[in-house]
Parts: sequence; structure tokens; C-alpha cells
Amino acid sequence: MTKIANFAKLGIATLLASAVLGGCQVGRGDSEIEDQFVVDAGVEDALSGDTGWSSDTGVGQGAGAGTMSGTWLLLHERSTCLLGQEQLTHATYLIEIIQEGSTLEETRTLCDTELSEVLGMKIHIPQAVLESIDFIDQDLGLVSSLRVGGSYLSSSELALWGLSLDNPATDPIPPSSDDDRVLDTDQDGNPAVTFMVGTDCERYQAQRQLMRYHGSFTTPNQIDGQSAGITDMVVYGGSNNFCTIAPPVESNDASSRFRMVRVDGKGGSIRADRNEDGTITCAEAIALAPFVMETRESDAARCK
Repeated sequence: MTKIANFAKLGIATLLASAVLGGCQVGRGDSEIEDQFVVDAGVEDALSGDTGWSSDTGVGQGAGAGTMSGTWLLLHERSTCLLGQEQLTHATYLIEIIQEGSTLEETRTLCDTELSEVLGMKIHIPQAVLESIDFIDQDLGLVSSLRVGGSYLSSSELALWGLSLDNPATDPIPPSSDDDRVLDTDQDGNPAVTFMVGTDCERYQAQRQLMRYHGSFTTPNQIDGQSAGITDMVVYGGSNNFCTIAPPVESNDASSRFRMVRVDGKGGSIRADRNEDGTITCAEAIALAPFVMETRESDAARCK
């Protein structure tokens, strides 16, 4: 952090390491993205060929199962602002839901996350890191109605990366990697978890992510809405000093959105289990994701 004067030479974009999965603060502003919350055009045509997915209708279509219990695919497009530029995080989740009355027990698996480039630099999150994330149950989600227009509020998505805390939602992240609560969960010999910044720079950090999703049914098998979240992190070092620099990340919840669709074949929904082995895998979820929601490119104008 003492070599800030060298940013121009090495590229300010190495600062992107601080923006892993955003850093949005809780809050919601007015948004113009509501008009995008429609069933994507061409989805049914795209799925009418030999794709391996089973469905009589398009993604998100069907009469509905009369319950949210089952398997859902969630795509989250999260927006943050960094150095005046917008960074988008596109995350793909599988969510197992058990509905009891109006409450929802949700179990999440983060299958994939891709961060957009900012100032020519890109962050890569290794698969070993994704598999090491500890999702901790905190509360239940809520659903007001399964009809179109019914409201959905997710359970809290509390995730620890490279950490074990007695009070996961409130304990401060240890400032030193020598603390026993900092764990090498991706098992690569470095403290906490390791992100790749660009092609040859590693960053070692721990973080806590707390997220909620709120939206409504746009079809009986599809929910669209926005998110609010907080990401706390501490950096413990890196293979290069510039990997450890953490510039401020501003929330941009008004430009964030998510779409969640049922993918287990119930209620006329699409069945993502292409090999019909009774299990929907992350690979199957990732393959289906492009048909679920069209993503957009980052736009610096959204950070002015």
C-alpha cells in the first residue's frame, strides 16, 4: 500500500481485488431495470431443439406446483461501483427450498461467479474457493402468495469465506491470519482463500457476505427482483503488494437484479437434470443459466 504512486505503471485495475462479490451496503434506490423483468424472448425457441432439457414450456413457464418446495436456479447480477467504474458480478446458485406455510427453508450452493473487467483487469475465483464457502442458516424466507404478483423475501444468505466465527453475523473478522479463526479453507497453503487478480497475482483474504433477495412472481415458476447486501473483508497478503490494496467499493443496489426459476420439472417447469440421474448438478445449472436471464455489460454511467 506504500507504492500507490506506481498505480499508473502497473495499472490501477489491480485494485479490483477488493470488489469480489461486490461490497454493496444494505439499501435500495429507485431503479429503471424493472422493465427487464419479463420472460426472455426466444427462450422457448432456444429450448425446442436437442438441448437435453425436458420441458413442454419455456424457462419459468408452466402452471406452477402449488408450493415452492423443490429445486430453483437463481441468477444474481450484482452491481458495485469502483473508481468510478461499474463492476458486475454474475453468480449462479442452486437453491433447495422446503416450504412450510408461508415460510421457506433455503439451502444454497454457489455454482459459479464471474466478475466483469474494470480498467482492463479481471478477477478469477477458483473452483476450490467456491466449494469451500460455508453457508450458515440464520432465518427463514417468506412468500406471501404463489400467484403472479406474490411477494418473495429470501432467507439471509450468510456466507463465510476462509473463516470460522462463534457469532458468524456479528463477530469482527480477525485482523491477522495468525488467528485460529482464519482457516485455509481452499487448502492451497495460503491464509483464508485465494483469488487470482489478472493472470499472475494472488490475493489472500477472508470475507463475510450477508445478502437478501426481494422480488415477486412474474410467472408461477419465476421470481424477479433486486438484492441488498453487505460484504466485509480483510486482506492478509498476496503474491504482489499491489494485490493487497483495497480501494472503496460503493453500493449500487438500484442496478442489481436477480431471477429465480424452478428447474426440477414440477408444475410444468423445465427439468435441468439433463442426464436424468435424479440430481441437478452445478454443471447442469451453469449450462442452463444463459437461457434463464440475459446479462448486460457493465456501464460506467450507472456509477455517476
